[in-house]
Amino acid sequence: MSHFDPQTAQLIFAGVAALALLLQAVVLVAIFFGVKKAIGTLREDFEDIRSSVTPFVKEAHGVFTRVAPKIEQTTADVAAFTHTLRSQSENLKETSVEIIDKTRRQAERIDSMTTNVLDAADRAGAFVNQAVTRPVRQFTGIVAAIKAVVDSLRSHEPAARHRADRQPGDPEMFV
Repeated sequence: MSHFDPQTAQLIFAGVAALALLLQAVVLVAIFFGVKKAIGTLREDFEDIRSSVTPFVKEAHGVFTRVAPKIEQTTADVAAFTHTLRSQSENLKETSVEIIDKTRRQAERIDSMTTNVLDAADRAGAFVNQAVTRPVRQFTGIVAAIKAVVDSLRSHEPAARHRADRQPGDPEMFV
């Protein structure tokens, strides 16, 4: 084999480096044309999208421009309605509390009146009971006394005989 001198080795190395640079330049040019073609395609797609979306955006802008004052008015009306509803609910709350308070007072009044009537009826019943039972007991006692007298007068045995039958020391019976 021949002997390589350093100049030949440098020449081979420079040739390989030049070939690598040339190959790199070809690859970069191919990438450039590919990217250029992709950018062109993207630009066309973007123009298609822009041409289809632009009328929609303009239409939406017009709708929002027309509707915005109505939305603001509706919002103001809803706020006023909410305020009115809140004040009406407060009035309803106050009225219901007042009605409940009056109802409670009337219930207490009716309870008091019913208690007083029942207490008076109880006192009247006790008075009638005393007024009737006392004379009835007295009348019953009188009738019992009359019956005892009549029974003793109707008896067939004389009173002397009863006294004779008694033993000395027997207490005398009184009716």
